[in-house]
This record gives sequence, C-alpha cells and structure tokens, in this order.
Amino acid sequence: MADAGGHWNNLAEAQKLTQGTLVPGIIEEDISEGGLIGRLPVMQVPGQEIIYNRENDLPVAARAGRGSTFQWQDATTYSQITRELSTGYIQTPLDQFVESQYGNFNNYAAIQAIEDRKALMKLVENDLIYGNDDSTVGDVLQPKGLHQLAALYPQANAGAQESNTNSLNIDELEGGLQLSNLRALEDNMQHGIDFWLFPYEIARRLDAHVQENAIATSTFGQISFGINEVGQRVSFWNGVPIIRSRYLVAEEANTGVDTTTTRAKQSTTANNFSVFAVKMGQVARREPGLSLGFGNSGQQGEFFKTVFFPNLEDFDASGLRNVAYYNLVDGSTMSIGRIYDIIDAAVVA
Repeated sequence: MADAGGHWNNLAEAQKLTQGTLVPGIIEEDISEGGLIGRLPVMQVPGQEIIYNRENDLPVAARAGRGSTFQWQDATTYSQITRELSTGYIQTPLDQFVESQYGNFNNYAAIQAIEDRKALMKLVENDLIYGNDDSTVGDVLQPKGLHQLAALYPQANAGAQESNTNSLNIDELEGGLQLSNLRALEDNMQHGIDFWLFPYEIARRLDAHVQENAIATSTFGQISFGINEVGQRVSFWNGVPIIRSRYLVAEEANTGVDTTTTRAKQSTTANNFSVFAVKMGQVARREPGLSLGFGNSGQQGEFFKTVFFPNLEDFDASGLRNVAYYNLVDGSTMSIGRIYDIIDAAVVA
C-alpha cells in the first residue's frame, strides 16, 4: 500500500502489481451492488446548481347558478427549487519508478484510474442515500440524499394529518417489516414506483416469508420472482422490482425521522434498516420523478472530470485527479417514499 506521500511502503508492495509472472489485471474484492448512479436518469448542467419550478396547490374550481356572478380565484403558485451540486474527488500519485521499471503486464496508471473511480463512486453512492446538506461543515457541501428527501416530504398530500393512510415516511417502530406498510406506501406514491431499494437483510426476510409459508408457485400475494437479463433471480413487489443494495446499511433508530437530524449509520448493537420506494423521472423534461444531476466535467455526458498531472513537485511521480459534481434532483415531492426503523426480524403479513 502506498503511504500518504504517494510512494510505496516497501518494494515488495510495489512488486505485487508488477512482477513479470503476474496475471494481467486485478481480481475485485470490493463489490458494491444496488447503486443509484447507473439506474437513475441523469441531467448534466453547466453551473453550480439546478433550479426548477414545482407546482403548489391548484386553484379551487366552483359551480355557479344561472345569472350569478363568477368569483375570481387565486392562481396556481409555484415553488422554485434549488439543488446545489456537491463536489467529490480523489487524487492519487503515480510513482514513476514503479511505472517505468515494472509496468510490463499491468498498466499501472490505467489500473489506478479504475480504482480511483471505484472509490469515488462509493462516496457518491453513499451520499445519494445518507447525504444531508444541513450537515455541511464550512464550504464542504453534502447533497440531499434519499433519507433527507424522505424526511422533507412526509405526506403525499400537503396539509393532511400524517398517518399510514397518506404517509410517504412510515415508521416501523423497530419491528419487522409489515406488508401492510408496503401496500400503504405503494398507494401513497401517487406518480407510481419504478423500483424498491432494499438492504440485503430485509430482502432476505421477504424471501424467507415466502419460503417458510411453503408456497410452491412463483407468486405469494403481491410477492413474485423472475429472472433478469443475466439469469439472476429478482424479487418483485406487485410487479415492481426490488433492488438489493449494499449501500443501504444498518442504521440508528429514531435518527433522520424529520429534518432536524441526519439519519445515522449503526454505531450500537441494535440494527435498524430502511427501504425506499423510488419513482424515476427526467426533471429536465418536467417529469415528476427522481433524477441524478451532475456538473460540467469538460466533456458532454461524462460524469467524472479527470485531470492528469505529469509531474508532482517534490515527488518522483505523476498524479491523477478525478472529480464529480452531483446531487439528486427530485421533481415531485412524491418521488421518494420510505419505511424506516425496521429490524432484522420476520416479516409481518
């Protein structure tokens, strides 16, 4: 492993990438599945923020008697929504001795570039779930992640009392996942749902619910199974695919319930989990769902901006920097629904 200065701790570490008998390439050990980056529609913007208008309450229509006077109603109002882009980066030195003396099978720079982008992708994926711009320190801005957006718009209808009959933000009260809450959230997502995002622990509980009830067919109530394009089994809830995400991890109960706190990852022995319902939409085309906005990388359609430094001062090394500018863009307040504080216990029918 390279130390903080960008050089290797010892020659043996450098030679692990470069010995002549080494099989080309790297065998991956860091596998992170169920991300949002490759799933959401994207929009590239030239500036530092994305600004769009969202409809508020409609005017109230009325009936009139014959010969009566028509009354003027207040026109529809709109909220201007701003989503400022967060900046994530990674920069690593490329030891010129390693590259020039031992780079016969592994393209050292190319491999490091791939590893750097993987590391940056992990940061972005984590931010898209757990980011909270209310936690910004100094000028280091976090994006609004799924948890913060779910807490921001807890009801499907503005002004209604919060309950499971209209809630987009359902508290499981540190119990097993209730199928009735999945049904309620499904109904309350008035624009529909394109996919569910589940942590592996809760997805396995849903599978077990079917298996332990000895259901021989492919369907149990609203739970069904299918095969994706690469032959893997996929679970569905009422025909909507359930995406298993390794980025959704154990969390602290009663955090991030509303906009006053940030959803915290688990730090005690009690594990709680969350699931999300997501409606996708290209906000640039005025669609009401969720998009991934990203900034100007210097190339059309390129998520990362890559800068190469041929010589680093005080080091016998070149350098590589990857930068991403990003945030979620929620067209509608009903782009996201959440069930939180679920424990790893049997599903409740």
